[in-house]
Amino acid sequence: MLELNRVYWEYDDRNWWRPTPYSQAKVTCPRYKRYGPTIRHDLFTLVEKFVEKYPKYNYYIAMSGGIDSEITAETFFQLGVPFEAISLSLFEAQNAHDLIYVKHFCQQRSINYNFIDLDLTDFVNNVIPKAVEFGQFTNSLSQVALTYLFEFMDEKDILIFSGHNPDFCLKGIGWWEDSPNLVKYAINTDNNFFTFTSLEPIFMHYLINYDPRQPGDKDNTFIYNCYPNLKKRTKRTGWEVLGHIQDKYKTLLDTPVLLGSDTYEQVFLTWK
Repeated sequence: MLELNRVYWEYDDRNWWRPTPYSQAKVTCPRYKRYGPTIRHDLFTLVEKFVEKYPKYNYYIAMSGGIDSEITAETFFQLGVPFEAISLSLFEAQNAHDLIYVKHFCQQRSINYNFIDLDLTDFVNNVIPKAVEFGQFTNSLSQVALTYLFEFMDEKDILIFSGHNPDFCLKGIGWWEDSPNLVKYAINTDNNFFTFTSLEPIFMHYLINYDPRQPGDKDNTFIYNCYPNLKKRTKRTGWEVLGHIQDKYKTLLDTPVLLGSDTYEQVFLTWK
């Protein structure tokens, strides 16, 4: 459960790498249902076990400015586990409205934070092609941008994510493919990747607080009840002002392939 680069899905050919010709995929672990009394209880337990299993690494927590990554960082901080924050500054700091929360959080706790500038030209010419090649990304430029953080990691570093909520569609609950594609990318580029949100108890806390009427499809009250010292904020992605980027460059994720289509359809990973 606490493995780095954990693969929790497979395609019909029993591989974690999307095959040619394209086939469907399914989640391989048992259907999620277990969780503890609060998300704080479960997150503290998981972080303690994680640090016990991987004690000789440098931890970098990817912080977007949202509450989901901040509760993981706060858990590490309250447990006294050293880490650094790392965040993308997108295209001349157009996501500064989110990064301000990262800055305040880290400065108040004397935590080192790294704002990594991502230039649009570099994103288009280098980051997107590499993400398609090593991660098979098909749909989400925001997820593709996150792969750039791996460029600043080495073999003794673990890049920790914690902001991928459960996804919902007509097939049920699970993940859209571009989220676990970060795992593919880490494997193929020899990086260490870990996400707490894809673990069963954390996934379940988000699931039982699902609310499609609110930003992020959940009611964050359960988080603020457990972490009342953290500043309340509206759920945002950092890409609110970058719709023009998404519209203009999303076609660069299209990969000529199979079934007579010139693009990959993003598959939904769920239990069969």
